[in-house]
Amino acid sequence: MIDMTDNPLNILIVDDELNIRKTLAVCLETEGHHAVAVSNFEDTVNEASRRSFDLAFVDLRLGTADGLNLIPPLLSQTPWLKIIIITAYASIDTAVEAIRRGATDYIPKPFTPAQVRLAVQKVFEMRTLEQRVASLQEDMGRLNPEADFSSANAAMQRVISLSRQVASTEATLLLRGESGTGKTVLARAIHSWSRRANKPICIASCPAFSAELLESELFGHVKGAFTGAVRDNPGRIATCEGGTLLLDEIGDLPANRSYLS
Repeated sequence: MIDMTDNPLNILIVDDELNIRKTLAVCLETEGHHAVAVSNFEDTVNEASRRSFDLAFVDLRLGTADGLNLIPPLLSQTPWLKIIIITAYASIDTAVEAIRRGATDYIPKPFTPAQVRLAVQKVFEMRTLEQRVASLQEDMGRLNPEADFSSANAAMQRVISLSRQVASTEATLLLRGESGTGKTVLARAIHSWSRRANKPICIASCPAFSAELLESELFGHVKGAFTGAVRDNPGRIATCEGGTLLLDEIGDLPANRSYLS
């Protein structure tokens, strides 16, 4: 059994019975989790829009409302959310329908603290596994950028196609796009598709250096050449000889200064 103490879940309780809300909240908080309890459809949607939850206990009947109708809006707010339907009107049909709509589990009332703990434990283990898979996929993407490049978007498909074509050339490339759109990821992919893939790729973040330091980073310096130089440095250009040099955010450099002096 995985220990949940160091990584508690944020849990939403949706039930129109005050005693159920209180009992569930106490049970969950005793286990170290963070619980928020609401009684109706509107408050549920509002809470889900204000904060992120890992798990929601949702009553099947919320007065005259059907708790199953909460599943789509909750999942649209938080796709990774796990939803457990709770009800005093348990049946095979409602259980199947709950799972079909996206619920993770289904427990009948009255339930015991042990049943609640077991249900939460299953969700915790599921979330832990999903996070590990996501982490592995991220690592694979860094090791093999090509794995990240698949898109149904026509414009993005053209970008990928053109990038593959130019990767086989010695052309100097300018990648343009808003911050956070993946220019560095695309640059790494182009490098991996090129004949230079077995050579290093060096990335220099232009805004991170003053003009003098950037010159030193690119072209190198000798110990004592200026304040802050403590050892011989061949520079990024020499370091990635035969490979790829990425000048990240080069558009932020002052246009009135020569960097080749």
